[in-house]
Amino acid sequence: MEVKTFKGSPTEIGIQLGEAYRDLGLTLGWVKKINDDLLKEQIKIYTKYYPEMIEEVLGIARGAHFDEENTLLHFLTCDIYWHQRQFVTPNSCTIFGVKNSNGAFVGRNYDWHPSSENMWELYMVKQRGRYPVLATTDMATAPISNPEKTFYYASDAINNYGFYIGMTYASSNEWSFGVSVFHIARFIAERCKTVEEAIKLFDIVPVCTPKNFFMADKNGDMAVIEHTSQEHRVIKPSNGILIHTNHFLNSELAEDEKVDAKSTTHTRYNRALKSIEPLKDKFAFHNILEVLSNDEVYENSKDSKTLWSLALDLKSGKKVLFWNLTGEAKHIRLVI
Repeated sequence: MEVKTFKGSPTEIGIQLGEAYRDLGLTLGWVKKINDDLLKEQIKIYTKYYPEMIEEVLGIARGAHFDEENTLLHFLTCDIYWHQRQFVTPNSCTIFGVKNSNGAFVGRNYDWHPSSENMWELYMVKQRGRYPVLATTDMATAPISNPEKTFYYASDAINNYGFYIGMTYASSNEWSFGVSVFHIARFIAERCKTVEEAIKLFDIVPVCTPKNFFMADKNGDMAVIEHTSQEHRVIKPSNGILIHTNHFLNSELAEDEKVDAKSTTHTRYNRALKSIEPLKDKFAFHNILEVLSNDEVYENSKDSKTLWSLALDLKSGKKVLFWNLTGEAKHIRLVI
């Protein structure tokens, strides 16, 4: 599997991304301004919290020969527009962590629309002055694969210090001005070595739409940020186990969430827990894929499919990405 690398200053990275987008056929001709104030407010947020991303986006415009305002509009506001339109996504994904005397382990199934199966990518970002980050992206292709509407963002990210952050879908109608969920995982991974550092950043930096963020570090520390975009809660492991799917575990946040009736979130959570609990004290790296490939954890339908699975041994640093598990299984050892 090819792993593209984008490196240099924010502007240089942006130019490289812009050239990649141009090669993919991205045009942004479909981007339309609907609300003048939305972009202005998002620029204020990014100027305060993530100015490098503004530089990068302007670099994308240069590299792809896009209109600057259209490019800023797309990359800084599209997340909010999709949420306002109640953009329907498969309500899936499972992440879990286990800590015992053997070490600390993380497993992750990334579930998305099957149309993205042949579109997702691994890529590396090495921004000058920040931690190098290896990230995954489904290229934002669901629900219909369209090369003219694909782009790189970080759904999951791992940095050179072994810090990991991964997202799962959250059910909330709220949104706010803030850093896009298309950018936040990379933002956190470029700045944090530990879970506690990341929690402090989430206390400061606003996120514009709801998501859950599972985080782990090489010390074996783990936590989930459940984020409605208006408020967030921190969930820590219970008895050495931390599992997150798509429903809020915090009782206050759960009162207002509206989980899709078709969602398998509770089934996947309970099945993962049932699989892990008997093995908790002796859980090891090879058990990760056993849990993730369980029929009630693994997704495989016309609406949602597990595109890839991730297995991490936090203390040893072993990182393996698996895909095509229902066919001729493939894997890659991740090195940062």
